[in-house]
Amino acid sequence: MQDLKDVTNNVHYENYRSRKLAAVTYNGVDNNKNKGQLTKSPLAQMEEERREHVAKMKKMEMEMEQVFEMKVKEKVQKLKDSEAELQRRHEQMKKNLEAQHKELEEKRRQFEDEKSNWETQQRILEQQNSSRTLEKNKKKGKIF
Repeated sequence: MQDLKDVTNNVHYENYRSRKLAAVTYNGVDNNKNKGQLTKSPLAQMEEERREHVAKMKKMEMEMEQVFEMKVKEKVQKLKDSEAELQRRHEQMKKNLEAQHKELEEKRRQFEDEKSNWETQQRILEQQNSSRTLEKNKKKGKIF
C-alpha cells in the first residue's frame, strides 16, 4: 500500500513539476513563440531556448567582431594618414632647410668676396699712404 502511495505521489509530483516548468517557459520572454508549443516537454523547450540563446550569442559575437575589425581598420587608416602627413612635413622642412643652407652659403660667399675686396683696397690705401709718407719724408730730407 505504501508503495502505491509513493508511486501516486511521484506521478502527481512529476505532473506538477512538468506543469510548473511548462508555465515558466510559457511565461518566459518569448510568449508569442511559445504559445503553440505547449505540447513540447519542458526539457525540449529548455534545450531549444538554450540553442536559441547560443545562436543569439554567436550572432552578437560576430557583430562585435565586425565592429572591432571596422574600428581597427579606421585606426590603421588614421595612422597611415598621419604617417603620410608627417612624411610630407618632413620633406617640406628638409627642402626649407636646404634652401636656407644654400642662401646662407651664398651670403657667406658674398661676404668673403666683400671682405677680400675690402682687404685689397685697404692694402692699396696703406701702400699709397706709406709711399706718400715716404715722399714727404724724402722732401723734408728726413730719410738717411
